[in-house]
Amino acid sequence: MNHVLTYLDLADSLLCSIPTRAQIAGSPKLASRQTFQIRVDRTMPFEFIANLMPPFCRLWEADVDFDYSDYDAALTGFGGDLKADVFIIWMDWRIYLKSMTAQKSVHWLQERIEKLRDVTNKPIWVNNWPESLGVKDTLFSFSASDKGWFRNLNAHISELIEQNTGCVLIDLAALVQEGSDSFYDYRNEEISNYPFSNEATIIISRHLGVHLLPATFSPRLKAIALDLDDTLYNGVLGEEGAERVSLTEGHHLLQRLLLRLKQSGILLTLCSRNEEQDVKALFGKRDDFPLKWDDFAAVCANWRTKTENLDQLAQILNIDPSAFLFVDDNPAELIKMAATRPEVHLLRAKRNGQATMNGLCHYPGLYQLHPDDAALSRTTDIQANQRRERIRQEASDYNAYLDSLEMRITVYENDPSHVKRLYELSRKTNQFNLALRRMTESEVNEVMDINHYLSVTISLSDVLSDSGIIGAFVCRIEGEQGQLIETLFSCRALGREIETVTFAWVLEQLITRGVQHLNIDTIQGPRNAPALDWLKRFVGDSPEPQSLKDLLMRVKAACRDHPAKVEVN
Repeated sequence: MNHVLTYLDLADSLLCSIPTRAQIAGSPKLASRQTFQIRVDRTMPFEFIANLMPPFCRLWEADVDFDYSDYDAALTGFGGDLKADVFIIWMDWRIYLKSMTAQKSVHWLQERIEKLRDVTNKPIWVNNWPESLGVKDTLFSFSASDKGWFRNLNAHISELIEQNTGCVLIDLAALVQEGSDSFYDYRNEEISNYPFSNEATIIISRHLGVHLLPATFSPRLKAIALDLDDTLYNGVLGEEGAERVSLTEGHHLLQRLLLRLKQSGILLTLCSRNEEQDVKALFGKRDDFPLKWDDFAAVCANWRTKTENLDQLAQILNIDPSAFLFVDDNPAELIKMAATRPEVHLLRAKRNGQATMNGLCHYPGLYQLHPDDAALSRTTDIQANQRRERIRQEASDYNAYLDSLEMRITVYENDPSHVKRLYELSRKTNQFNLALRRMTESEVNEVMDINHYLSVTISLSDVLSDSGIIGAFVCRIEGEQGQLIETLFSCRALGREIETVTFAWVLEQLITRGVQHLNIDTIQGPRNAPALDWLKRFVGDSPEPQSLKDLLMRVKAACRDHPAKVEVN
């Protein structure tokens, strides 16, 4: 298990504080599974940042390879050979300070982004600029210095990013706040025309390597399994009691961060060796804890192994263990988890709660690019699922259980207001995902074209909760031929045959559009066996195009007498 300790030590050094250049250079070379090609069109050097990125990327088994433009203020060779996975527009915005207004500079950038977007749907990243130019600017007001120009520039760039699908902001103005040293090094600029300090370069490299890249190309983690003692506070609950465990300032900050992660859609769970009644009493007694008992989607507090408890948590949440981050202060527990569940992500908690908080802030897979429309309902819905399971066990039969839920399904056709949610489902859904297509934002916008696609999003509610948009089907239509290119359902919705009922509705809609045969895109991934097994119920192992009428007959037979009400919005 030396490789586990190596990983944990590397995560400690790179994530829990700002690492030094020596720490980065001395990082062990972990294995990588995928290399991302990055094109950088620039007006200033990017190599100083790129050279530091690999150790950060290796934390999530990735690597990077760069292609650079010449230094060109006009960006005439924009995009290179267009084979990149990501295009970075790396600008020294000071070049345009005296010749253009901030608004005109961004309009000029918009024109170049539009040209690039005409030939690629890959992500485009653009940097803004720190508003404060150095200590000397503290003597001058907003209007008496260049800060006003950069503030206007950043506002216009933010607006541009919002308006251009697939564009992401490299927010240098925000990254300034992470470091304690100056963001600038003018001596370095005189030598290499690169204005940023060593600490700033490390901060930018880490941001790209552990935030933007995994957020762009990997599904976000779904849940955090948290130890209690010496993780969420200092002390041992079973020995010291609820009143005497210590909530340090660092642990207070850690709990506040976890609460914010929960509000963003991450499911919080407890995986602790304690008595559950003691744990519940702890959260009831400690008013100073930002986290409350109801903030946890599921709790396993007992004396079973933590692997067994994490398996139980995964079953309750209906997600794969690979979607968990397990946080524990005990290296032995982390090593045991890695030995039995190597797919689980690991972070070692520190006695200093703020260091644990920093580790979470930079852990690959937690960064969020866009608001999650389903975030507020996710924990409530998981808790409702536990009540549904109790109802199912007490029901006389499965149909009686379904009937008691009073389910209401609403289907939406090519609804542009659901673009972001469809993008989220495509990026995050693993278990019920037939094609694993992972659509880009540009592709999601394209499939809302009613002339060529039937894109159906599905919402679900019942007597226990409103689950929001939990599924989608995307079909490309060419005359009598249809291609089901995306089939997605949230794990929260599984177990009630919602996917089958709505599949029948989608097939009927395709028939009304004149489609007679349907190809269904599938790919076997590490976690999508539930989706593939569901499809085999209707098509077997056949890869051939399906007669739509025959397929509809089989699907309707499977969901006959289902009590859910289906409404069209």
